[in-house]
Amino acid sequence: MQQFRNDYSEGAAPAILDALVHTNLEQCVGYGADEHCAHAAELIRAEIGQPNACVAFVPGGTPANILAITSLTEEFEGPLCAADAHPTIHETGAIEAHGRRLLATHDPLGRLTCAGMEPLWQASAANGAATTRPGMLYFSHTSELGYVYTRAEFDALCDWAVARDVAVYVDGARMASGITAAGADLTIQHIAERADAFTLGGTKNGMLFGEALVVNPRTPRGRRAIERLPYLTKRAGQLTAKGRVMGVMYEAAFDPATRNEAGEVLYWQLARHANACATELAQGLVAAGYEPYLETAGNQQFFWATPGEAARLSDALGCEPTAADDPTGAGRQLVRFVTSWATPAASIAEAAAFARSIKE
Repeated sequence: MQQFRNDYSEGAAPAILDALVHTNLEQCVGYGADEHCAHAAELIRAEIGQPNACVAFVPGGTPANILAITSLTEEFEGPLCAADAHPTIHETGAIEAHGRRLLATHDPLGRLTCAGMEPLWQASAANGAATTRPGMLYFSHTSELGYVYTRAEFDALCDWAVARDVAVYVDGARMASGITAAGADLTIQHIAERADAFTLGGTKNGMLFGEALVVNPRTPRGRRAIERLPYLTKRAGQLTAKGRVMGVMYEAAFDPATRNEAGEVLYWQLARHANACATELAQGLVAAGYEPYLETAGNQQFFWATPGEAARLSDALGCEPTAADDPTGAGRQLVRFVTSWATPAASIAEAAAFARSIKE
């Protein structure tokens, strides 16, 4: 059966792979200084409506987070983030290893809130130099547990940050999923207008690897980050000799010639397919008697299952148990299902039927 383990099990979307094959024998300048990276950056700037933005291509999500956080903050500052945000639970202390302390709130669902940040801000103000100073906000769209931010929520976070002169960074490893989620009202143009930095994930949206780190020079923190970024990239060991590979892939993903009737380039089309498959799968799981952790239109779906159900679902469908406390006290496990650009539509009914067949 089709596996629902993650959204990077497959290789690359056909159009992206074709672009790599077509340019394979070109001789390009190394380290991202090639014409493909330059053109891809131009296409991204046009798509987001920010002609002056800095666009840098980084091989992975954790390196992108390291570079964004270290470039936007001082050595004695740290990012405010949710307790179950990606850097706090899935990056093995990578941010701390680069000299920045994570300032985690108690917000649930990987969702950062102003109310959750305020006590940390007040503690910093009260303790002065004895406390790590908040220098930025970190949150991912979608969240670690699939939450899709609304425009109002995003604006509230940005307003909170502006009032305190701290930066806003959006981890967009699954940005395409968040932007194209059904009912979503937060656009990439609005994020680009207000955030100091964000990423457009490629690894989890049809590319072999790669993240586009976008930094806006609108604020002093943004301008300083852009100046520091090349040095920090080299120091972190993330300057890719064959950077042209990422340039070619992002060129293909944001090629204006790929726009469909809705005006979306390939990058958004791939995510929209993944989201549609995930929504259909969620409907099938609910019909089969499983309880969702939260309702989301993104490509990650989380459902409660008994330990026996979770084991069988994991064995057959590759979906992964996720750490969470069952609020009912029944000892259920939280299971994550993830769809991708490559998920066959026909596999959804099969997966739902299997889940129904093992329901205890």
